Amino acid sequence: MNIARNESGVIALMLTIIAVLCCCSNCVAENFTQAVPDYSWRFPADHGQHPAYKTEWWYYTGHLYNEGDVVFKDKPAYGFQLTFFRRSNSEVESAPSEFMAHAALTVLKTGITHFSSRLGGGAIGISSVASESLNASSGDWTVDSIGDQLVLRFSVRGDSTVAPTSIRILTAKLPTPWLQGEQGFSKKAACTGCASMYYSMPRISLEAIVSEGSTVLRRLHGLAWMDHEFMSNSLADDQVGWDWLGLMLKDGRSVMLFHLRSKDNARAFASGGVLRGGDKKVLEEKDFSLTPISYWRSKSSGARYPTSWRLQIPSEAIDITLTARTNHCEVGFDNHTSADSSVPLHYWEGPVVSDDESVMGYLEMTGYAGKISGL
Repeated sequence: MNIARNESGVIALMLTIIAVLCCCSNCVAENFTQAVPDYSWRFPADHGQHPAYKTEWWYYTGHLYNEGDVVFKDKPAYGFQLTFFRRSNSEVESAPSEFMAHAALTVLKTGITHFSSRLGGGAIGISSVASESLNASSGDWTVDSIGDQLVLRFSVRGDSTVAPTSIRILTAKLPTPWLQGEQGFSKKAACTGCASMYYSMPRISLEAIVSEGSTVLRRLHGLAWMDHEFMSNSLADDQVGWDWLGLMLKDGRSVMLFHLRSKDNARAFASGGVLRGGDKKVLEEKDFSLTPISYWRSKSSGARYPTSWRLQIPSEAIDITLTARTNHCEVGFDNHTSADSSVPLHYWEGPVVSDDESVMGYLEMTGYAGKISGL
């Protein structure tokens, strides 16, 4: 796996963000707004940032196909991921925020994931997230609204002898936001305040250009998934990590699922949902099972990740095996140059698919390389 070197300070911020997520119910920051079930959503305003909440992210993943190839039939050329993070840096409502972004491009022909991360605005020094739209920037990594569409621009560095690989993605019209959980109130544990405000936008059609410097390598098309979450306290103190899936099915359904795992790696909490057209179904823990089938061990971190799963949702007649398109999707910060070199951070994030290409999406797994503790 190719991991790009990170700017000084990026590790501390990422560790802080994840430490916030892993805080206990007794550690609620009282001066921040908490996730509540009766939140009144307003779009497009709620696409923007919510500085009264402590932590927030905007997360894009997708599969990119060569020209002429067919989604849900042919194999894609790339998987991609782009995320912008915001974290309020003091316990004051509407406090100034810190920003971070990270991006990955998985080249499926080689099985290599190229990863880059930025603190603030990177070398250019400009970072922001809009107040009432999805517009965001970290240097020359940007998300820009054009009417009811988006343009995403980011880059990753592979071999240091060539120019960074840059990706430009133009989406089709964005779908109606899918409010997860109880009208966007997504519980993560039984404790008070252990929840986020959460919506998704799956099945976003897109066109893309992948370039090196001024040379266009490929023109592509594909399908993407977008998540937006904001919270001030999320996980219980006995939870060490999670397994999250965002899936798109050939028959038109979209499925979101997550497990939160306890210290003994058992399932501590689970939730999810199914979307078909305008019909939404909330899945409780009893409604589905997600069972590991096979594992892959990282040479970098030593972590053992389940990269093949059996998913069963009886009410939806779903019983499928999902497998990573490549095992080499662990990303991490052990290659950084900051003073925090004694504190590595690793997690797994990459594209998954069913045996017949009729189901595809992204899988994120955290906590397998050790629980993140507070700073």
